[in-house]
Amino acid sequence: MLIDQLDLKQLRAFVRVVETGSFSAAARALGMSQSAVSQAVRQLEENLRVRLLDRTTRKLQLSKVGAEFMPGIQRLLADLDRQLQDLRDLREHRRGHVTVACVPSVALRLMPRVLAAFQREHPMVAVTLKEISRHQIFAALRGGDVDLGIANVPGDDPELDASRLLIDNFALVMRRDHPLSARAEVSWTEASKAGLVVMASGTGIRLEIERGFAELGHGTPIHEAEHPATLLALVEAGVGVAPLPSLAWPEADHPVLTWRKLVEPVIERELYLIWRIGRDLSPAARALQRGILAGAQAIRERSG
Repeated sequence: MLIDQLDLKQLRAFVRVVETGSFSAAARALGMSQSAVSQAVRQLEENLRVRLLDRTTRKLQLSKVGAEFMPGIQRLLADLDRQLQDLRDLREHRRGHVTVACVPSVALRLMPRVLAAFQREHPMVAVTLKEISRHQIFAALRGGDVDLGIANVPGDDPELDASRLLIDNFALVMRRDHPLSARAEVSWTEASKAGLVVMASGTGIRLEIERGFAELGHGTPIHEAEHPATLLALVEAGVGVAPLPSLAWPEADHPVLTWRKLVEPVIERELYLIWRIGRDLSPAARALQRGILAGAQAIRERSG
């Protein structure tokens, strides 16, 4: 007898008859007629060429062969049901794993809000968040190491597609007791004379700032760091003042830090949600993609 002669309906009928102790109870549990259940078990026995059940007018019990056959079939059906449930969970993005690479300022402000909402809707989906530079993000996307990326200036890479998330403006972060805090806005020239601490070369934020530096001929910053949180700590300690985009600003009620709009020129940063062209995102990744877009939309509406 070939394995492809086995029928799942027959196997489920046999197991349910044994578990319930009767054809009538099995029929009710399976939503079938009693005659259909009886026929399914009989066809299974014919296909296997063995008697699985001993039938008498008083009781129904497993034959010796059936007793040996039953545990293996129960395990097989349980494993199959688990696999099918896992497939349904993946399809309906109830389970899964998504890897997102983003620049540090996005990890600092945008992603915590996005992931808090996403977790409420998809508690069984795990997310890995990588804080890396924009060039590393592009390389990770091309290499298939991450599902989604968030960075500025996606460029014209033929392997990547992108959707603009939001535009954030630069402001000068300073201590509340700094002399420039009395101003409504600060020019880049004034900021450079106050002693700048800035993001390190090669970071996305620095790339945007250097356009202003190159245009205005500003001096070299006195300190650099690779993470916005480090710059905020340096400013709080009184080391200098830091030009940062809005996602990296301290909270408005921060007891020590505040910020003032930077002008002459006004510098903006465009952030994009990026993915690799031709890569079939998992249902969980598509759900998070929608969540990131919604989170960015909420920020735009609050700031607009």
